[in-house]
Amino acid sequence: MEIGTNAIKIADIKRKGSQLVLHQAHVVPLPPGKMSMGSIEDQEGLASELDTIWNTLNLKNRNISLALPGNLTILRRTRLPYVPSEEIEKAIQWEIEKTLPFKLEEIHFDFHVYDIKEGENIDLVYVVARRNVIESYQQLFLMAGINLEVLDSTFLALANIAIVNYDDLSNVLFMVLDIGAESSNLLVIKDNRILYSRNVEIGGDVVTQSISRRLDCSIEDAERIKLSGDIDEDTLREGSHALASKLHNEIIISLNYSQNLLGTQEGIEKILITGGASNTPFLIPELTSFLNVHVQTLSPIRKIDLHPRLDPTHMDEISTRIPIAMGTALRSVP
Repeated sequence: MEIGTNAIKIADIKRKGSQLVLHQAHVVPLPPGKMSMGSIEDQEGLASELDTIWNTLNLKNRNISLALPGNLTILRRTRLPYVPSEEIEKAIQWEIEKTLPFKLEEIHFDFHVYDIKEGENIDLVYVVARRNVIESYQQLFLMAGINLEVLDSTFLALANIAIVNYDDLSNVLFMVLDIGAESSNLLVIKDNRILYSRNVEIGGDVVTQSISRRLDCSIEDAERIKLSGDIDEDTLREGSHALASKLHNEIIISLNYSQNLLGTQEGIEKILITGGASNTPFLIPELTSFLNVHVQTLSPIRKIDLHPRLDPTHMDEISTRIPIAMGTALRSVP
């Protein structure tokens, strides 16, 4: 499950033999004023919305996994000097205190070990979130009568859904770029491991701002014009160019960091884009032109079957909005 500024996304994945099957996928609009940049603005109102959604959709399962927004979590890939397994958690605490501006009592963290070379180092990834953020979400679901079983990271959810669907990219360096309305999440992945991730305050609103300037209209009118599609090609292409230009700079930073970590000049083989703003017309050719890299839309059902009751046409319509919820749902699949 994912709660965005404008919608709540819900997915349910089960395993049938060796095959993953998507049983449910919903994108439910969220009224304004409930969420902003991942922060809960109206807890009571949002809890009521969640309860209504569960009842309206007749969702039987009230045990859920939730992806925390990328701007509210920090994910770091690191190599620590070797310590025995029982001392890894303490070693990560030292790392956090040394590198992040938080006191340990202010945060929760979790980690996943990729590889241990005894006597040398430990290759792992850890995720940090502020304690007050987690408590606010726990309280939200308590009020809604929903059991929050797992708090996931948006970065891990995106990695999960990409790795499951694009196993043919497992040996190359590739990127997942999730473009939202207000911000975007970038991940660099190789060998089914996250090398680097970051959240940047660049999103589809860059296109809206460009339209506003070109047409000399308000941001509200520009957003309405953008969504209506009643806009000339040159204006829309200019907005896509502005968004691609800003994303290009962040992609280069992410690539350089990943190359330093790998000790190689290996380039990105492919960029998989998703998120609501990834549907912006002309964005893929603009990004391709800037980066000289193959850019394509991430398909969250490339290797996952649809339950017969799901409408393939509807899934095509929501395919760029549901990957994070699907990636989180994978956490509950045995």
